[in-house]
Amino acid sequence: MIRRRRSDGEATRAQLLETAGTLIVEQGFAHTTNKAIAEKAGVDLATINYHFGGRAGLYQAVLAEGHRHFIDIAALAALDESDLEPRAKLASILEQVMVKLMKEPGWQAQVFISEVVAPSINMEDFFQTVIMPKEMYLRKILHQITKIPEDDLAIQRCMMSIMAPLLLLLVSGNGTPNPMQQLKEVDGYDELVKHHLRFSLAGLDAISEEYHGKTKLGDSNFGLHGNRIIQEK
Repeated sequence: MIRRRRSDGEATRAQLLETAGTLIVEQGFAHTTNKAIAEKAGVDLATINYHFGGRAGLYQAVLAEGHRHFIDIAALAALDESDLEPRAKLASILEQVMVKLMKEPGWQAQVFISEVVAPSINMEDFFQTVIMPKEMYLRKILHQITKIPEDDLAIQRCMMSIMAPLLLLLVSGNGTPNPMQQLKEVDGYDELVKHHLRFSLAGLDAISEEYHGKTKLGDSNFGLHGNRIIQEK
C-alpha cells in the first residue's frame, strides 16, 4: 500500500510539473495561476501546496525539472563513479545534452530561456541548488582531463567555452530561423556533436599544455585584441 501511494504521489507531482511548465511557456509565469494549473492537471488546488509548498516552490521545481530534463544530477553521479575515461565522460555528457536540445527542446528549454533572459528572484536559489551541484561534476571531469585544479580560473574559462555553444543550441530551438538550424539540417545531430567534442578536447589539451608550461600564449599568431604577435626567436 505504501509503495502504491508513493507511486501515485510521484505521478501527480510529475503531472503538475508538466502542466505548469506548459502553461508558463504559453502564458508566462505572472499570468499562470495555481488554480489554472490545478484545473488542467485535474487535481485539487491544495495539491500544489502539498507537493511544492506554494507558488514559489512550484516554480522552483519547474525550473529544476526543466534543467534535469537535459542534465540529470543522478546520471552525473553515476557517470562520475563509472570506469569510463574522463574524455569519454565528457563525450557522454555533451552527446546527451546536445541531442536533447536539438531533438526535443520542449517546454523545459523555453522555461529555462525565459529565466536566463529575464532572471526572476528565483534565479539565485536555482543557481545555488540546481546548477552548482552539477557544475562540480563537470569541473571534476575537466580537472581529470587537464590536470588543472578544479578551483582554478582556467577550469572556469574552459567550462564557459564548452557550455556556451549549448546555450546557443538552447536558444536556437525557439523556431526562429537562425544559422544553427541550418547546421542541424545539413550536418545532422551526430556531426555537430562530434565537432563540438573534437573542438572542446582540442581546446582543453591546448589550455592544459599552456598551464603546465609546455606552450606559451605568445606562441599564437594574434593577441587578445587582434594584433599580430611578434614571435620571440
